[in-house]
Amino acid sequence: MRTVEERSSTSGCESKEMKELLLIRHGEADHNVLFAQNRSKEAQELRDPNLNRNGIQQANNLKLRLSNFLRRNFDLELVITSPMRRTLETYDLVLSTTRCPVIISPLPREQGDFPCDYGSNRSVLETEFPHHNFSDIEEVWWTEDETYPQVQERVEEFKRFLNERPEKNIAVVSHGVFLKALVRSTEQFRTFRRFKNCECLRATLDQEGRLNMIV
Repeated sequence: MRTVEERSSTSGCESKEMKELLLIRHGEADHNVLFAQNRSKEAQELRDPNLNRNGIQQANNLKLRLSNFLRRNFDLELVITSPMRRTLETYDLVLSTTRCPVIISPLPREQGDFPCDYGSNRSVLETEFPHHNFSDIEEVWWTEDETYPQVQERVEEFKRFLNERPEKNIAVVSHGVFLKALVRSTEQFRTFRRFKNCECLRATLDQEGRLNMIV
């Protein structure tokens, strides 16, 4: 599968109602490293971790790879990011210089089944990220002990939210399980793999909620 910056932005048969999406998974955080080392218990207990040094480098690299694509081929109108620390930091490093509006929404958050995927209180985030507006989220905005079927329900809600937006070209900064569930919500992509850290893939979303990956 080609990376997003290698793909053409043109598709003559796309409907005017189609949403053009850039789907971005956050950069690496320490819990990702621990999971890869089969140290799951330690990984799960890291509450809302920040990007680590490698994750910061991944985000800086993605910004460089996307710069020409965004300037020439994709008129970015809106960014929607999860309120987790690692997604907020990924947004700041990759997309904040685009100056387009950003919505911080709990809808594309990670599946809340372990502390590493539980969020931080809004008041804490307001202190750590004072340049962002958190007025649209609750003080406690995440879900604990969330099941995968509940994530799938949230995916459907998120697709409806996207289709209700007036913007056409939207970037989403999210997480591995949520993005996998989002892509797999369309029948032809039921076996789609998990996104890598700081991977960016392009997709369209039609008004019926069908996602199509641009490969």
